Amino acid sequence: MINKKRKGFTLVEMIVVVTILGVISSIALVKYGKVQESAKMNADYTNAANIVTAASMAINDDENIAESLSVESLKEKGYLSTVPVPQSTSGRFELVISDNGTDISVNVNSKQFYPR
Repeated sequence: MINKKRKGFTLVEMIVVVTILGVISSIALVKYGKVQESAKMNADYTNAANIVTAASMAINDDENIAESLSVESLKEKGYLSTVPVPQSTSGRFELVISDNGTDISVNVNSKQFYPR
């Protein structure tokens, strides 16, 4: 009997490799989705901090403005270049200012983004 060596891979070897690659790629996609969601949340926290900074500047310039202050009015008065839009959720940023104007918070659909 003559033994011939065949070159190449068997069907079982190919199925094992494809299965392993599929498992690895599914793990990578799940991790990528979590990183993307985390980045959107961090962008929202940063935007909320920028809104609070702009509101503080507006209140320092005119103390009587605190009652009528909103994100849109901050843009109109030039304290913000654009009206930020939340990335991680739908809705819009809402500015909440205490009676004395010292405590400022930013919410989106009753979820607080500032202070953290």
